[in-house]
Amino acid sequence: MKAKTYPSPKRLYYFIVFFLLLISESQIATAQSTAKGTTDFDKLAQAYHSNNISAEQYFIKADSLTHQLLSEGKHFKTKELVSLLSLYEEIAWSKPKYSRARVSYFFLFFNNARMFKQNGASMYYAEKVSEEYKKYGQKHPLVDQLQKCKIYQELRLYDKIIALFNEEKSYLMRLPELLKYGQVDNSIGLNALYILSPVLTGYVRQNDTASVRETALLARQISKALQHTDSLRRSQMLYNDLLMIDIEHSVANFEHRYDSARILLNRMETLKTTYQDQATNFIDINLIRFRIENYLNLKDQDSLRSYIAKYEAFPSFGKSQNADVAEFKAKLKILQGDYKEGYSLLTDALKIERDLQADLMKESSDLLYAFTQAEHSNIALQRAEKAKWQRSLWLIIVSSSAVLIVLVIYLIMIYRERKAKAQIAVLNDMANLQIIAMEEAKHQAVKEEQQRLGQDLHDGLSSSIAAIRHQLEVLSMDAEDTVLKNKLSKLQAETAHAYEIARRKSHEWFSAADEQQEASFEKRIRLLTDNSLPDNRYNKTIYIDDNSLVNVGMDTYIALLRIIQEAITNIIKHAKAKNVSILIYEEAGNLILTISDDGIGLGEKKSPIKKSSLGLESIRRRVEYLNGETSVNSNTEGTEITVTIPIGSSYAQAN
Repeated sequence: MKAKTYPSPKRLYYFIVFFLLLISESQIATAQSTAKGTTDFDKLAQAYHSNNISAEQYFIKADSLTHQLLSEGKHFKTKELVSLLSLYEEIAWSKPKYSRARVSYFFLFFNNARMFKQNGASMYYAEKVSEEYKKYGQKHPLVDQLQKCKIYQELRLYDKIIALFNEEKSYLMRLPELLKYGQVDNSIGLNALYILSPVLTGYVRQNDTASVRETALLARQISKALQHTDSLRRSQMLYNDLLMIDIEHSVANFEHRYDSARILLNRMETLKTTYQDQATNFIDINLIRFRIENYLNLKDQDSLRSYIAKYEAFPSFGKSQNADVAEFKAKLKILQGDYKEGYSLLTDALKIERDLQADLMKESSDLLYAFTQAEHSNIALQRAEKAKWQRSLWLIIVSSSAVLIVLVIYLIMIYRERKAKAQIAVLNDMANLQIIAMEEAKHQAVKEEQQRLGQDLHDGLSSSIAAIRHQLEVLSMDAEDTVLKNKLSKLQAETAHAYEIARRKSHEWFSAADEQQEASFEKRIRLLTDNSLPDNRYNKTIYIDDNSLVNVGMDTYIALLRIIQEAITNIIKHAKAKNVSILIYEEAGNLILTISDDGIGLGEKKSPIKKSSLGLESIRRRVEYLNGETSVNSNTEGTEITVTIPIGSSYAQAN
C-alpha cells in the first residue's frame, strides 16, 4: 500500500505569496531592475504631471512596477514604500471615484509585508485593505481571514485554519450565487480561493476524504462563477486558472494520481503562453517546486536532480528556500540509496526549518501590529509636521523649547522623588534591622539573666537546702527522744518539699529563657514579613521548631534575619510569587533554614538573574562565615533556598 502524500505547506505558501503580489489590476511594463526603481517612479510621476498618462493609467503602471520589484526580491522598508507611493496616495485620496485605488494602495504594503514574512505588518495592512473595501460597499472582503490562514499555514496550525473556515463556511457557500448576480466584487471570490487552498491542505493532513472533496467542489463552484462573470479582468482570469490548477493538483496528489498531477503541471506551464499579456514570471518557481514533488512521487531521479539544480539557482526569498533545497537533496540521496548523506542533509534542513519556525512563532506571537501602526501613523505625522514647520517655524521652536524645559523639569522631579524614596527605603530598612538587632540583644540579655538566676537558684539555694536536709536526716537518726525525732522528721519533710520547689523553679526559669528567645525570634521574622509581604498579596507560612534555637548565639540570630531579609527582597523584586514559606528546624545537629516561593524562578530573564544573583552571593557569604552551606533549587514553578548551619559551630561563633 502506498504511503499517503500530503501537499507541502511551503508549496501552498509560495502560491499564495506570488499570486497576491499581482492581485491589483495591472498591465505589465518591461522588466525593471531594483536599482532603477526610484528612477522609474520618477518617470511615472513626470508623465502624470505632464498629462501624458491619466490617473487610472498611473495606478496601473505604479502597481505593475511595485510588483515587479517585489518579484525580483526587493524588500521595501515602510518609509521607502511610503516615499515611492506618495503621488499614488495623493491621487487616490483626491476623489471619491478612486476608491479601488485606495484598496490597491494598501494592498501594495500588504504584499510587501507578506512577501518577506512580516506577519504583524501584513495583518495591519490587511485590516486597512478591509476598511477600504467596506467603504465602497464590500462588507465581507475576506482579506483578514486570508492572511490569518497564511500565518496559521506557516506555523502548521491546520486545526486553526479549519476552525476559521468553519466560521466563514456559510458565507463561502453563498459566494457562487453572490458572484453570479454581481453582489460581491470578483476579487473577493479570488480571496475565497486563497482561503480554500490551505483549508484543503488541512483536510488532506487529517486524511478527511469527504471534506477534501467537499472543499474542492466549493472551490470549483466559486471558480466557475468567476469564469461566467463579464467583469472578470485578464489578471483575475490568470489567478483563477492558477488557483484551480493548484487545488486540482493537491487533490490528485492526495489520491495518488501522480500522472494526472504531471498533466496539471503541464497545463500550468501553458498558462504562460495563454496569458502573455500578463505578468507570469512568478509561475516559474512554483512550477519548479511542483515538478520536484512530482518527480519525487514518481521516483524519477534524473529529472529530480535537474529540477533541484534549477530551484537552487533561483533567486532566494528567505531561509525557507534553503531548507527546501536541503530537504530535496536529502530525498534524492535516499532514492539513490545514500542514506548517510541523506540523513546529513535532512539534519541541515531540519535546523534551518527550526530556525525559521522560531522566527515565525516569535513574530506571530508579537505580530508587531502596534509597531507597524505607530510607524505608519508616525510617517503621516512627520509629513504634516513638515508642512506646519514651513508655515510657522517660530511657533514650533518656542513650543519645542517649552516642552523641552517642562520635560527636563519633570524628569528632574521624578529623579529626585525616586532618589528620595530610595534613600527613605534604605533608612527604613536599616532602622528596622537596627531595631530588630537591639530587640534581639535585649532578649538575649534577658535570656542570659534569667538563665543565670535559674542556675544560681539551682546551684545556691537548692544546694543549701539539700545540705540542711542531709543534716536533719543525720540528727533524726541520732536522736533518742521520740518527740524530738518526730519534729526532726517533719522538718526533714518540709525541707525536702522546699528543695523540690527550688529545683523545679530553677529548671523552669532556665527553659523559659530559651522559649522566650524562640518566640522572640519568630516575632522578628513576622515583623520583617508583615512589613514587606502584605497579607492582601502574599500567603505566608512561618514555622519555627521549638527546640531548634536552643543553642544558637546572637551572631547566628542576626545572620538568619539578614538572610531572610535578602531572600524576601529577591522575592519582592523578581519572583512574582503569591505563596512564601519560611521554615526553621533542627536536623542531625544542624540548623536548617528553608525559604521558598512559587514565583517564576531565576531562569526567565537575564536582568533579574544578575540582580538576584547578587543577593544569593550575599546569602552564601553570611552562611560561609558560620561554616554552613547554601543550596538553591529554582525552576519555572518557584525557588527554594536551603541554608544548613552546624549548631555547634554557630554557638561557638557567638561565644
